[in-house]
Amino acid sequence: MPYRPGPRGAAPPLCPYPPDASEATMRLNLNQLAIFVQVIECEGFSAASQVLFLSQSSVSKQVQNLEMALRTQLVDRSGPKIRPTLAGKVLLAQTKEVLALADQAVKAVHAAALLGEEPLTVGSTSTVGGHFLPSVLLELRRREPAVRFSVAVSTAEQLAEALEEGRTGIGVTGSPLPPGRYRSERLLTEDMLLIGPAGHPLAGRDLAPADLADETFLLRECGSQTRRQLTDLLQSWELAGARTLDLWGTDGIKEGVRIGLGVGLVPRRSVRLELRHGLLAELAVRPAPEGRTVTVNWTLARPLTAYEQMLLPLLREATRAPAGDIPAPRRPPA
Repeated sequence: MPYRPGPRGAAPPLCPYPPDASEATMRLNLNQLAIFVQVIECEGFSAASQVLFLSQSSVSKQVQNLEMALRTQLVDRSGPKIRPTLAGKVLLAQTKEVLALADQAVKAVHAAALLGEEPLTVGSTSTVGGHFLPSVLLELRRREPAVRFSVAVSTAEQLAEALEEGRTGIGVTGSPLPPGRYRSERLLTEDMLLIGPAGHPLAGRDLAPADLADETFLLRECGSQTRRQLTDLLQSWELAGARTLDLWGTDGIKEGVRIGLGVGLVPRRSVRLELRHGLLAELAVRPAPEGRTVTVNWTLARPLTAYEQMLLPLLREATRAPAGDIPAPRRPPA
């Protein structure tokens, strides 16, 4: 005979015979388990019904059906407040894990549903987007040829707002963002260096800031982290009155330096080819510019899509590869 819970105040009955575990499992459903958890946490059917927006009788019926499925009493109704029986305590702990796993499964399904339907948009500040992300996105395309992606370049403030609101899932920045509704992880600290044109008379020497007094310093656009870093350096080098010239972007700085407009501050990895082939020269000034921390940030305002979840480990791999490059994929034999 299956178990039927007794009236309020009755002692918990003994299970007449051990239930068949597989049969009972098949009769469980997540809705009953969620209601059971709410009843225990609210310490009563009436309070739980208000939280769940259900009638008290419906809540009570669902818990009774759960007890019948398991053939044992889960709730002690004998006191002024309901309490879980020993079996109920065991089920309560297990149920919380089950519901958490179910929630993860739903998020994973939603993320998978987006796979191939929505393009991947990666947020980035300008310098990082230009020299750090391309090799990472190349590796992503190698692994998932159908992926469509783009890089949305913005200021750090705009990117933080997009992450807060969930409009952007993943953003890479050249410096840490302020705390917000997103998580951040340091990827690497990249060298920043002062560059001059090939054959610059100060190249190859150990320089003091005073040696740069006659130089024109090329500044990035307003709002750029590199611009702020260089203006702070000029202050610390006591060169605040030096000549400056505003240009746009890292490529603008590199080209301006190459043709002799002045000297500029850039990440080392953005000029590694130009330095290797002698198109630009490093100016080794002491104290040297501080390195800059590259961080990856991901939103907490929504679940990450499948492509966004794939991108995170690739970004971490990129920091372990020489010069920031993910090795090119090997071609299959003909």
